[in-house]
Order: sequence, then C-alpha cells, then structure tokens
Amino acid sequence: MKRTTIAIGFAFLLAGGLVIAKDLHQIDRMPTVLSQQDKVISIEGKGNTRTIEAKGGETIQIEGMDNKVVIRGNVGKIVIEGKGNTVTGADVSTVTIDGANNMINLRAVETIQIEGIKNHVHYRSSKNKSGQASVTTEGADNMVMKMK
Repeated sequence: MKRTTIAIGFAFLLAGGLVIAKDLHQIDRMPTVLSQQDKVISIEGKGNTRTIEAKGGETIQIEGMDNKVVIRGNVGKIVIEGKGNTVTGADVSTVTIDGANNMINLRAVETIQIEGIKNHVHYRSSKNKSGQASVTTEGADNMVMKMK
C-alpha cells in the first residue's frame, strides 16, 4: 500500500513537472505583441522581425530579445529593454537602452542613454550644435560611434 501511494505520488509529480516544462518551452517561442496607443508603439517578444512605418513623433518601445526592427520615418524616442535586439531607423530624438548586446543603427540622433553591457549605437549625424549626439552610459563595453 505504501509503495503504491509513493508510486502514484511520484507519477503526479512527474506529470506536473512535464506540464511546467512544456509551458516554459512555449514561453521560449512567444509571438511578438505589437500594439499602439496614441503615439506609443510597443513590440514585445523574442526572435521576430518587424517593420514600423512611423508618421512622426512616435515612441517605439521594444521589450524582449533577438528582435530585428526596422523603423521607417522619424520618431521621437526609441526605448529598448532586452538583449540582442537589432534596430535600424532614420531620425530619432532620443534613444534609451537598458540591456545587453543590442545594436542600433540610425541616420540621426540627438540624445543616447545606455545602461547595460556591450550595446552599440551607430549614427551618421546629429541636430545638436556640436554635430555629436549627447551620450550618457552606465555599464561596460558600450559603444557609441558617429559614422561618416
């Protein structure tokens, strides 16, 4: 009787573990959530590719990892929280990054704020008087580079 009870209990425990493992595996393949409220466009997810047609002044929020986002048009702000995201865009007023290994390529930017490690921002011009973006960084191995 005692062995049967232990065996049944172990079977339930094993089945529960498989259900949890299945749920965690599904999280790994979460679809992108693209939503827009007023002038805020949010992208959440992992491993997705998106193109956003901006009309001007929007805030683009990207949360997740390994996403590839192309922004066509000018936006007010890009906020990136996550790891391994690649973002290409035109003219942006402010870029804020909180994460690691993100790569951002822009035509023009005024302000760049980075927290994290190994984030790279490349830009071609800035509307600032100096011609350089205003940059603040916290973390290690972050790079901001004005391209020619």
